[in-house]
Amino acid sequence: METNDTTTDLEEKLSVCVRAEREARAQTLIKNYVLTSAGVALVPFPLVDLAGIMALQIKLVHGLAKHYDVPFKENLVKSLLTSLLSGATSVVGFLGLASLAKSVPVLGTLGGMGGVAITAGSVTYAVGQVFARHFESGGTLLDFDPQKMKSLFKRELKKGQEAAAEAKGNSTPTPA
Repeated sequence: METNDTTTDLEEKLSVCVRAEREARAQTLIKNYVLTSAGVALVPFPLVDLAGIMALQIKLVHGLAKHYDVPFKENLVKSLLTSLLSGATSVVGFLGLASLAKSVPVLGTLGGMGGVAITAGSVTYAVGQVFARHFESGGTLLDFDPQKMKSLFKRELKKGQEAAAEAKGNSTPTPA
């Protein structure tokens, strides 16, 4: 009986290690897409950046789906993202306004780039966290319920905004 308990303990520890490694890889994937979506803010044309950010978020969900062996359907993901983001209208609205600010030469472009970078990174972070958690729990795109995920999305969005503000504060050069 002792070997059975030992085998069960080893299997359980191995399962925990595999899950931790899978979660770490998912977090790395999310981080890469957050940085890339913030980089899309450098596109100087209003609204083109928003299309790029949406495309990156679809690719992020595709990458997470592949990572968790979940079948992927692009049109379904577009619909799910649109529904999920509708719960954060103030943030999405700000993202649109920041993008449109780029139409004002020089200062508008610079301000728009900064606003889009921070907001796009935060939204992409929240999207990644929501889908990673859903897939980690065994969910698929077919049983993803954006209405049930909106509160998690808002919490993760707030975390993303706090991290972006902290990163922005840490990037301020110190006088010599």
